[in-house]
Amino acid sequence: MKISQLLSWKGEINRKHYLTWGIILFAIKYNLDRLIALSFDRNWYIIDYYLSVDELSNLEAGTSEFTFYLILLISSLPFLWSGTVLCLKRIRNTDLSPVLVLLFFIPYLNFILFIVLASLPEKKQKGESKENYLKRMLPDSKLGSALISIGVAVIITFILAFLFVEQMGNYGWSLFVGLPFLMGYLSVYLYGRRNPISFKEASMLSLTVVLVFCGTTFILAFEGIICLAMGFPILFVVAWIGATIAYAIQDHQKAATYSFPIIFVLIAGLIEAEIESSPPVHSVSTSVTIKADKQSIWNELVAFSEIEPPKEFLFKTGIAYPTHAEIIGTGIGAIRECHFTTGYFKEPITIWNEPELLRFDVAQQPPPMTEWSFHEKLNVPHLDGYFRSVEGQFKLIQKPNGTILLEGTTWYTHDIWPGFYWKLWSDHILHKIHFRVLNHIKKKVEQK
Repeated sequence: MKISQLLSWKGEINRKHYLTWGIILFAIKYNLDRLIALSFDRNWYIIDYYLSVDELSNLEAGTSEFTFYLILLISSLPFLWSGTVLCLKRIRNTDLSPVLVLLFFIPYLNFILFIVLASLPEKKQKGESKENYLKRMLPDSKLGSALISIGVAVIITFILAFLFVEQMGNYGWSLFVGLPFLMGYLSVYLYGRRNPISFKEASMLSLTVVLVFCGTTFILAFEGIICLAMGFPILFVVAWIGATIAYAIQDHQKAATYSFPIIFVLIAGLIEAEIESSPPVHSVSTSVTIKADKQSIWNELVAFSEIEPPKEFLFKTGIAYPTHAEIIGTGIGAIRECHFTTGYFKEPITIWNEPELLRFDVAQQPPPMTEWSFHEKLNVPHLDGYFRSVEGQFKLIQKPNGTILLEGTTWYTHDIWPGFYWKLWSDHILHKIHFRVLNHIKKKVEQK
C-alpha cells in the first residue's frame, strides 16, 4: 500500500488494498467531522451524512449552520478525490464499466458500491464460468469468506428491505419471512462455494448475519433497538431455516441456486404491496377487583388523576404509557383525552351508561413508542399508523361478595405481519397498559 494509490488516476487496485484504504479514510473523515461538529456544540452521527436535500436547501448564508456545512464540504474535498480515485481503480480491476464511479456521489448507493467493490474478485478470465467466478469472489481463508458472504447477504437484504419499507410501506410476509430466509440462505450458500460447511457452522452463520443486519440497521438509524429486539426471534428462526436449506444443497453449483431466491422474494414483495387487505380487529381485556362502590370507581375512571412513574422495565424502554386522563363534557358525544408519554388519545364517547359502562372510539392517537437510538432524528415508518386502537371501554360488574370487577378492553388492528407473532407483543403491552390504569384507579378509590 502506497499513498500514491490515493492520488494517481492510473492503474488498478485489488480488493484488499481498496477495503483497507476505505476503512482508514472513513475513520479519519468521520472523526474529523465529529471534531468540527464539537467546535459548533453539536453532535455528528453516521446517519447525518444522509441528510435530505430539503434540509440543506433551507440553509441561509451567514448563519452558524451554513458555516458548519461549508467547513464540512471544504474538508471533504481531499476525501472525495481519494475516494473517486480508489473506486475508479477498483472498477478497472474488476472489469466493470467506469461509469459506475458516478454512484460514489449518490447517498446510500455509494455505501453499496463500496461493499460491492470490496467483495468482487479480479477480472473474470476468458471462458470462466459464472460458478467459478462466484467462487473466486471469496477469499481462501474461512474468516474472509464468511465476512464476504455475510456482507453480500446483508447488502442485498438491506436494499430489498429499504425498497419494501421506505418505498412501498410494506411490513408484510416478504419483509419478516422472505428477507430473513434470504439472509440465512445466501450467507451459507455463498460461504459453501469456497469452504465445505458443517451444520453447526451454518447455524452460527445464520445467527451472525442476523446480528450484523440488525446492527447495521441500528447504526444507520433506520430502526430503534427495541423494535429490533422484538423482531429478532422471528428473524433468527427464519434465517436459520434458510441456512439449513442452503446447507442441505451446498453441493449444487448452479448460479440460479442463489439468484432465484432473490428474484422470488423481490417479486413476492412487489405483489404483496399491490394487494389491498383489511387487517383483523383484535381485542384485549384486563380486569381487577375493587372494594368500592360503582359510582366512586366511575368518577375516577372517566378522568383519572396523574399516575405515578412506572416501575415496570417495559415502560422504561420507550413504550408509551398513560399518565392521566381528562374529560370534556358528559354523556354521549363528550371527548375524553387519555394522555400518554408520546401524546394523547382523542376518544369520543359512544356509550355513557353511568356507572355501568363507558365506551369510546379512537379518533386520534399518538405514536406507540419512542425508539431507543443514539440519533435524535429517528423516523421509523411503522410508528405512524401501522398499529391503531379502534375502540375502548370500561365495564363495571357487581360481584356477589360486594366487590366490583372493573374490566378494561381495547380493540386494535396492526398492519405488520405475521400477525400471530406481533399479536403476542401487542397483547402483552396492552395488558401492561391496562393494569397501569386499573391498578391506579383501584388504589385511588380504595384509599378514600
